[in-house]
Order: sequence, then C-alpha cells, then structure tokens
Amino acid sequence: MFKNPLNLIGTILIIAALALSAMPFVRPNLFRRQDIVLIIVFFIAGFILFFNNRWSSKELVQFNLILLTISAIFYTVESIRLRSKNPQQ
Repeated sequence: MFKNPLNLIGTILIIAALALSAMPFVRPNLFRRQDIVLIIVFFIAGFILFFNNRWSSKELVQFNLILLTISAIFYTVESIRLRSKNPQQ
C-alpha cells in the first residue's frame, strides 16, 4: 500500500481534508468559507497521489503540485496578513 512515498503523502492529505471537514462540527467558530476550497484541493490532491499507479502520473502529479502550491501560498499570505493585524510585542 505504501510502497511509493507519494501514497503516504496522499494519505496524509486525505486525512487532513477529513479533519478540516470535521471542523464545523467540533469548533464551528474557527471554520471559514475559504476552508471549503482547501478541503476540495486536499481531497483531489490526496486521491491523485494515493492512486498514482493507475493513472498517467506526469501530468497529474504536475497538476497536483500546482494545487498544493496555490493553497500553500494562499495560507502563507493569510498568515502574514493576520500577523500584521495583531502583532505580538
């Protein structure tokens, strides 16, 4: 099952998507609408990496990296924006 390291990364992304989708039930005040987009991206990227052997891998892995890069940049910018609103002294 985990012969390829990409399968492990895919599993981690699927678990992260499931944990993030359980957030409205556990802590509803922390869940935002933009998290839905991240859940969808994590599910798509996780399933592509998990079932990597069944598809043509070059194009899908490149698409996967684009999806993950966009989400990483988005949350980096959001983190910097939130830090600038509430600087700790």
